[in-house]
Amino acid sequence: MTSISHPCQHVALAVVLFVPCVALAQVGAGKPRTESVPTSVMFGYESVRLPQGERMGLVGGSVLFDIGRDWYAGPAVYGAARGERGGLFVGGVELQRRWSLAPGWSVGTGLYAGGGGGADAPAGGGLMLRPAVTLLKDLGPMQWGLSFSSVRFPSGQITSNQFGLVVAWRDRFVHLTHADRSPATSLDSSTGLGFDRMAMTGTSYRFTDGSGRHIGLAGARAEHRSEGDGFSWGVETAGAVKGDAAGYMEILATGAISTAVLPSLRVGARVGAGLAGGGAVPTDGGAIGKLTGTVEWSLAPGWTLGGDYGWVHSASGSFRAQQAQLWLGIDLEPRLHGQRVPAGSVVRTEWVGVLQHYVRAERRDGTTRSLDTIGLKLNRYLSDSVYLSGQAHSAYAGGAGAYSVGLIGAGLVTSAKAPLRAGVEVLVGAAGGGGVQTSGGAIAQGLLWAGWQQSRQSEWRAGIGTVRGLRGGLNSPLIELSWSRAFGMAAQ
Repeated sequence: MTSISHPCQHVALAVVLFVPCVALAQVGAGKPRTESVPTSVMFGYESVRLPQGERMGLVGGSVLFDIGRDWYAGPAVYGAARGERGGLFVGGVELQRRWSLAPGWSVGTGLYAGGGGGADAPAGGGLMLRPAVTLLKDLGPMQWGLSFSSVRFPSGQITSNQFGLVVAWRDRFVHLTHADRSPATSLDSSTGLGFDRMAMTGTSYRFTDGSGRHIGLAGARAEHRSEGDGFSWGVETAGAVKGDAAGYMEILATGAISTAVLPSLRVGARVGAGLAGGGAVPTDGGAIGKLTGTVEWSLAPGWTLGGDYGWVHSASGSFRAQQAQLWLGIDLEPRLHGQRVPAGSVVRTEWVGVLQHYVRAERRDGTTRSLDTIGLKLNRYLSDSVYLSGQAHSAYAGGAGAYSVGLIGAGLVTSAKAPLRAGVEVLVGAAGGGGVQTSGGAIAQGLLWAGWQQSRQSEWRAGIGTVRGLRGGLNSPLIELSWSRAFGMAAQ
């Protein structure tokens, strides 16, 4: 399907992505102190009408930050959960204005803009716009509500108006005022969104349908652990990097319980449920579930090596597989014998909103065209000049609406305190969909960037680099424009 990328789409997406975040840029100087930003975590479900009357259940999740004057902004993702379009994902940003109607009642008016697609849905270039009005009723820290939205893919064929159900809860994003490594004070709660461990995952699925099919995935998991480490919950995402499944992607909520059998060894079980599809994996509507046994070994303070083994099933469709997974976790906050302890230092953590332009992207039909993606990076500094990075990008223009990317890697940068900086990133990960030739899904990306700091916490960046499939196919120069917001987070 041919799609036209209008310049106004790029301008509108850039405005929604970058402008609302500027209000978060002012923080104090001097000794680090704890600050917080009110947040609203929202989940919703609605039934979207596709061409020819087909219905698709669409689940959405967003983390919205209070940026002042009753305005909220933050990242959001939508995915198919019912129907025949499992594997449709759209990632982007949402801007919302809250209005108080009466005690306990409020209404939110907002606009979501993002990129994605999948499962052969007629998404065109992938840009999705979703203006919505949401009525919310307070029930303690929770909010329940009803939404009315319009889901539109301007370069595709999807235009649908519908009602939906919404649940939200109010929380706070806790951070420290210094965004560079420095001594810290005691904390009585987790910083950030409450996650205290990140893990890199490598997963193998062996299909149990007799086909002998194997696929390999690479991904990451963010976890929050209870005091004593007996219970944890988190979010996990992965994409195909091996086997004939380029474009397969999954996003899951997880919960785990474990017990210590030795001082450094724990065993337990993990469950997961979420959305998945693409890469000719038969998930149908997109909902899947997992059940695995787990074992984890504390290699050294702050580092954990683990393994999971079990089963993954789709709620509908014929996808059934045995799963084997290895993972390496790093503590984001200091812990001693399972208990949180006062932070030893503050480290810089960056949220980066990004637009990328692929100059030429090889397609499966043999043609080559440019494409554009919208994405989010999370960077955590190990020192003043070295950081780890996790990234997700999705196409919104260029006729590749289902193309999505997940990357992990490292960066090297000049001093975080300089007003003019330069850096380099080297990353690997998974990509596919949208007719882009990624030859199995494994890709690598290198980027050189230069940045100008508006303040100690905010920075505009421009970069050039290259992205290529590790097994052939995709090989393109890329251009990047991004805006970063740095926070101080607790560390060892």
